[in-house]
Amino acid sequence: MKKIMLVDDEQSILNSLKRELMDWCSDNKIEIISFTNPIEAFNALVMEKEVFLVISDLRMPEMLGSDLLLKIREKYPDIITILLTGYSEVDEIMKAVKSGIFAYILKPWDEKYLLTEIGKAHELALLKEEKTKYLHILEEELKWGGELQKKLLQRDIPESAGIKFEVEYQPLPMLYCGGDYYDIIPLQDGNCLVLLGDVAGHGLKAAFITTILKTIIYSEYVRDHQKDGISPANFLKWLNIRISKELSQFPDILITFVALVINPSEKKIVFSNAGQSHFYLIRGSKFHPIHDEGLCLNITDEAEYKNKFFKIAEGDQVYMFTDGLIEVGENKNNLTKEITGKILLDEAGKNSTPKEIIEAFRKKSIEGVFYDDITLLSIRINGCLEI
Repeated sequence: MKKIMLVDDEQSILNSLKRELMDWCSDNKIEIISFTNPIEAFNALVMEKEVFLVISDLRMPEMLGSDLLLKIREKYPDIITILLTGYSEVDEIMKAVKSGIFAYILKPWDEKYLLTEIGKAHELALLKEEKTKYLHILEEELKWGGELQKKLLQRDIPESAGIKFEVEYQPLPMLYCGGDYYDIIPLQDGNCLVLLGDVAGHGLKAAFITTILKTIIYSEYVRDHQKDGISPANFLKWLNIRISKELSQFPDILITFVALVINPSEKKIVFSNAGQSHFYLIRGSKFHPIHDEGLCLNITDEAEYKNKFFKIAEGDQVYMFTDGLIEVGENKNNLTKEITGKILLDEAGKNSTPKEIIEAFRKKSIEGVFYDDITLLSIRINGCLEI
């Protein structure tokens, strides 16, 4: 049962308030509890979990009502507060207002006005309760979406003595799912296709697009083309046309994407880029940003893409990531290529995992938080290049 707490050092005032509220509380199935000591009232809130409204007098010897309501607001922000006073002390009333009181009522109170304000407070409490309930439902749905996305993205990462792949995917904490896409697909010709994409936006909408990508890429392209060898540029051209058709009603949804084919026999990586962030080759004590311009997917179905390549050798490390890693802070102050490269070089020297590398980038951000989904994929060349 919901409860209203009354606090006044004069028992006669408490009795009067109870009489005024008795019928209304009975009709709304609300219990009244009262205290003459504000300190005892505050301490009682630990056990009185159903209190949704506290009505307090201003002038009390143990503690001012404005201070009591301020403490309640700080510790129990969901409790609604009303200040009851017969004094015209502007400073204390302003303190109470700043603490977030719902209303203040002057003594002697008007019965109709008193009941009206309490009725409004009750309606607000019910709205807060409904909001909390719906937020809980939404959170559960997002959690479900996040778990489903993890299962969809999860693929057994190829293992070999020569090449080691590691991936860390972190959607925004409160959304549980997001628009990052990755895949590592061994091909029949002995090569390996590595994909990384980023759907603009966050949450379920972006996650739904990654599901479409997961559904069509292997079944409609990779499976049919891997025998003849996959060209990253041709693949991106196909994907752009295919996704533009799929998202024809949503021209505002843009997708950045990069495709790599690791060719062990020729000791090289062939890649093509569709608006994705530059990635990095770490070789010895140096880092090399690797970038190629290309239009994002779903801008025009006439976009063309081109292949580029770089040689790989034992000890090389390649790091690919979505832009959430280097966009730090609400103002999106992108880390420079130099700073990014130095962080990756340092972490590569420590043999850090992708999760540890993401944490290193987080520490470099002023606010210590990220504002976008993050995926970091690492490719480590250990020796023999057979996959």
